[in-house]
Amino acid sequence: MKNAVFTVIFLLGAFVCTKAQELNATVSVNSSKVQGSRQLFNTLEEQLRTFINDRKWSDVDFRVNEKINCSFTLIINEMSSPASFKGELQVQSRRPVFNATYTTPLLNFREPSFSFNYIENQPLEFNLNNISDNLSATIAFYVYLVLGLHSDSMLPLGGSTCFRQMQTLAGNVQPNGWSGWETFGNERNKYAIAVAFNDPAFEAYRRMWYDYHRLGLDEMAENREEGREKVVTSLPVISSIYARRPNSVLVMLFGNAKLDELADAFTGMPEQEKRVAYETLRNIYPTQTAALERLQRINR
Repeated sequence: MKNAVFTVIFLLGAFVCTKAQELNATVSVNSSKVQGSRQLFNTLEEQLRTFINDRKWSDVDFRVNEKINCSFTLIINEMSSPASFKGELQVQSRRPVFNATYTTPLLNFREPSFSFNYIENQPLEFNLNNISDNLSATIAFYVYLVLGLHSDSMLPLGGSTCFRQMQTLAGNVQPNGWSGWETFGNERNKYAIAVAFNDPAFEAYRRMWYDYHRLGLDEMAENREEGREKVVTSLPVISSIYARRPNSVLVMLFGNAKLDELADAFTGMPEQEKRVAYETLRNIYPTQTAALERLQRINR
């Protein structure tokens, strides 16, 4: 009952995607690898912060304490001209866990190769149906992803509007030929992310996301065993997707966000169940040695 009230309050205070200020984003531009005006990069950082936090992305105003905590870190690796840059972008987001003092990670994604043009003090503008530059388009894409993941964690398929906007955006940028949006040859770029979250074949992943958070983590404070069971049921879903599409971006996104958290969820499980869970994750994420070692250490 308490969780039902919590969901209703959230939905009344903040939710559907297309016109409101709902993000509390920290923004960092690291330009230590290039020569150039520090003022230019300071201005870029401030403009990105304003673009993300002050733009109306959804229909309902959020209260201050309901805004989604997230971070955007842009690392400039190359400045090929005064207005052309190459770098990488890290995007992370979290949400509170009901009746707990900690937050749960929803997104931990790094785009390793990101090229864009920027002139100091130029306005950062965005129109979903008239894409003018890769910088604002890319940032907007990840804003929609942050919102969609948050909404899916609160209501079954709650992020559908946001994910459709991602797919519209990914389609509308195609005439520009920008790297990172290709429709083929890369199963983990922005286009692939948009397709995955809109593909009915992967709806089970999105429903699992809700179960993991609302019926799992949010229940654990009052009923740890019942909540943990819902968290652990994420593994068969991920395993099934991995069996069909080993390179699926959904498998990667889940692992990046959740492997460390799963170690805590496994604490107290029967030994046989812990071994099965560990072996499942080791099969899917063999290169995630640090997280796997932590899983193994905690659950001995």
